[in-house]
Amino acid sequence: MNDKPLSRTALLWQLLTVIAVTLPHLSHLPVWVPFLVLFTLSFRFMVYSGRWSFPKWWIKGLLVLMAGGSVLASYKAGGGISVTVALLIAGFGLKMVEINSRRDSTVVLYVAYIVLSTAFLFDQSVAMALYVIVVISIVTSALLSSHIDRDTSFLEPFKRCVIMLIPALPLMIVMFIGMPRLGPMWEVGLDKAAKTGLSDSMSPGDITQLTRSAEAAFSVRFISAPPAQSQLYWRSIVLNDFDGRRWFNQDGLVASKRRNDPAPQATGQLKYEMILEASQRNYVPVLDYVSKWPSDLMASKDGTLSSANPQTARNQYQLTSRLELPVSLRSVDDNFSRELYLPEGNRKARDLAKLWWDETGSYEGFIQKVERYFHDRFRYSLSPPPLGKNSVSEFLLDTQEGFCGHFASATAFMLRAVGVPARIVTGYQGGELNPYEEYFLIRQYDAHAWVEAWLPSQGWTRLDPTAWVAPERVEAPADEILSNDTSFLKDSPFAAWGIANNSVFAQLRLRIEAFNYGWHRWVLNYHHQQKGILELLLGSYSILSIAMFFLIPFIVVITLTVFLIYWPKRTVHNNPANKLIIRLSEGLSRDGGLIGAFEPSLERMQGETVSRYCLRVSTMRPELKVYLDQISALYVNHQYATVVGGDEINQLSKVVTECISAHRKGFKKRA
Repeated sequence: MNDKPLSRTALLWQLLTVIAVTLPHLSHLPVWVPFLVLFTLSFRFMVYSGRWSFPKWWIKGLLVLMAGGSVLASYKAGGGISVTVALLIAGFGLKMVEINSRRDSTVVLYVAYIVLSTAFLFDQSVAMALYVIVVISIVTSALLSSHIDRDTSFLEPFKRCVIMLIPALPLMIVMFIGMPRLGPMWEVGLDKAAKTGLSDSMSPGDITQLTRSAEAAFSVRFISAPPAQSQLYWRSIVLNDFDGRRWFNQDGLVASKRRNDPAPQATGQLKYEMILEASQRNYVPVLDYVSKWPSDLMASKDGTLSSANPQTARNQYQLTSRLELPVSLRSVDDNFSRELYLPEGNRKARDLAKLWWDETGSYEGFIQKVERYFHDRFRYSLSPPPLGKNSVSEFLLDTQEGFCGHFASATAFMLRAVGVPARIVTGYQGGELNPYEEYFLIRQYDAHAWVEAWLPSQGWTRLDPTAWVAPERVEAPADEILSNDTSFLKDSPFAAWGIANNSVFAQLRLRIEAFNYGWHRWVLNYHHQQKGILELLLGSYSILSIAMFFLIPFIVVITLTVFLIYWPKRTVHNNPANKLIIRLSEGLSRDGGLIGAFEPSLERMQGETVSRYCLRVSTMRPELKVYLDQISALYVNHQYATVVGGDEINQLSKVVTECISAHRKGFKKRA
């Protein structure tokens, strides 16, 4: 039974399923995988049309090996769950080359359910949820079509699917409201690399990779009036160590923990709510400088915040910051050995720094000298020329073109060269204000790097060399400033068009993002509201009331479903004329009515009238026409005539028996 060939309708539903399941993965699949799937679908269609034949086993084996090797080669730097998803899509795409029977179809469709569920690993928006619901009905329709022995209209499996899924909707709502939110039983590592977060080290030019992505990093809603754009410095990682080219923190993110400020000032506090996207990193960006944070996060002496485990899911945090430097960050417990260390090399940069120090003789004068030099000579660019071994000297004296990482690295080097402790801070700057929900959306292209220098009279002081070169970068959203650079959003041209242009499409994007933000915020807060909602619905919050809340809807829905399924059949079967027509349909189809894979069945179709059924079968089996004409006339007369004879049922029974007998004899001759 499982090896029956697929009907034309079933095959079309398989092709539609593969396309629908693959579409949400296009943004993160290797480019060749969708083309492979498209090729396999085209190949199977050519086989169906009779132009090509099924490939030999060794060709299929070669295709599998080539596809598997290509997927692994595409993720040679490591791919996490994306490798698995790509292999699944490539595998069930290749399966379409040989799909011919119900068993093949079942394998493809079960894998389709799995691949469809993985779409939520990459996107949890409302639009994706609605799309998945639609595609679930497509996959289920394909599954139903593969188990229908006769050929049907294309929409019939979908109609059956909808009838099956409608009773599940109220149960889905009950489960959503009543089920507690549990943490994941296991975690998977997504592979978004630089697109989803800052690295724990920085070489000049590294942050420019993040400007290729418009993916959301986090969103922030301020409880009170938000600060100016130029004050939105989101602190993530402090890099104290330098090896001549790369800045890093050898102690990691959670060294020297500190507690919440015991008595935060009543003035100057900024309270805000952050929704942090999954980044696979431990850091939690905070507005300089954080003074109050959740107990499950850890704060370092350098003012950064981090979690014990990587951020593998979207999380919400309530935070408080102030814009002035906290007293705890002005004090120091060490001798700045790390913040003053410089390895050998970059001799020209050292000599230039000492020359300027001799000319100025003070911290403030030296910093002003560096600022004027940057402002007068340097150019802001996302695609600067490459640097050699002595990268700082080459940047300061030769190329003089770069991004925030270049400016911050060179400035910190110059400060250390004259004995001023300095370190790099990486994070994000600014953000896009969404007017529809009044929140800031900070994207990956808002990634930024700046310098902190230790000045005896002030403690750690923020210096942003990027603002010396391109002050507009910190005074306006990044997309307004970077959109004219050819490297901006190079990997996301469609996003660049939607973000950089103040058009109807951009306004639509803002509305969609605002809706998604409200949805994510409601979902993340739901576990706090769930008890109150259940108490409102049930009146009391107890084990018995919760059990009844689940049981009663399930009992009602299942009872109604069973009633709707069996009641019409019982009514129809009580009619003796209908019983005879059912007997005729079963008799004609049981003995070989379906001769070919795509030959119409002699079984009566759903919704087909008896007269039309008899007419259709008589055109297919002319030798039965004399019987079928009598059956049609007797049935119509019995059902609709005002005066009904007593022996019509007996006559109808006799003709049905003769028709089935004649059909069996004819079938034996053909066999």
